[in-house]
Amino acid sequence: MAWNQQEIETALEKRLKKKFSGSLSEATKFFGYYTYARDILLSEGIFDSIKSLKRDLSDHGQDHIMNVLYNAGKLLGKELEKLDAIQVYFICTIILFHDVGNLIAERETHHQQDTIREVYDYIRDKKREFDEERMLVPEVASKHSGIAGDGSKDTINELSITPPYMFNTEIYSRRCAALLRFADELAEGPHRTSLYMNKYYNYPYKNNSAIYHKYGEITKVNIDRKGERICLTYNFSIPAKDGSITEESHKDFIELYSFVIKRMLKVEAERKYCKYYCDWLAPFKKTHVTFNYIIEDEVQGRLKSKRINLDKSVLLLDDLVLPSDVKPEMFFTNKKEYEPETVFSLIKVALNEKE
Repeated sequence: MAWNQQEIETALEKRLKKKFSGSLSEATKFFGYYTYARDILLSEGIFDSIKSLKRDLSDHGQDHIMNVLYNAGKLLGKELEKLDAIQVYFICTIILFHDVGNLIAERETHHQQDTIREVYDYIRDKKREFDEERMLVPEVASKHSGIAGDGSKDTINELSITPPYMFNTEIYSRRCAALLRFADELAEGPHRTSLYMNKYYNYPYKNNSAIYHKYGEITKVNIDRKGERICLTYNFSIPAKDGSITEESHKDFIELYSFVIKRMLKVEAERKYCKYYCDWLAPFKKTHVTFNYIIEDEVQGRLKSKRINLDKSVLLLDDLVLPSDVKPEMFFTNKKEYEPETVFSLIKVALNEKE
């Protein structure tokens, strides 16, 4: 598939021309920095080699990168018009490089910054004009997944609160990391799997990978900034025989539905987490989920489809918290160190120490 320039890439070119209106050669230079990296990643097959070498993974090739760029543009919306051109350049660049570690490392370590930097250094050839970029791109891109040094998943917190500089421009690294992380989280759908392979070869992946391909096949994601929502649609297709759902179909549905709920909750958690670090994502106040069910019934050798309408087919997850819903028990579940008896015990210990 040929590369389709995304909205955010077009915006980058326009922002550069506006920023350097008095010296268009500078605008051309920086856009060239970006497109050179992108085109080498494409022409040398780095993106698509991930797809061929890591066949069990959902697609991490150029289609995925285009999708993440698309999502970032949709998440930003008109905010793009307010950002410095170099800031947009940085966003696009970390998206290009965020998954390249899959080429040379296992999935568990693909996000580590030194792994990303190995491919980055090959592309940039360690040229001195990229010294700042060389430090920042792998570091910020690495925060799109993984575990933080304290054992939590709060990887973005490891980035400096104080914006670093790149090409004489302040870079809001935490916001950029959060934007990348959420744009990547939303990059799901049929484009991340092979419908042909799934249909005719029955998900030829490792057991722990097949479910991700089934999930990708039924998932649709839409970003509605104006409506302040992320829209998730799950289209379940359930095989039946002569009007009855088989036990195998029952088992497959339960497995996939359970996985969908798990992934749905992860999207919702990532929405709130990334918004905490990125005010560009402030408009997104809810996740709107729709469940569609189609029975594919084989009757006397003919396939008949029937849509099942359930009252509980739409779910809204939002930021609204009513004061009456505040329960100390829920707070203490994750903050045991603030339990009354624990605090009182610590006070007694401190008192004894003073005595």
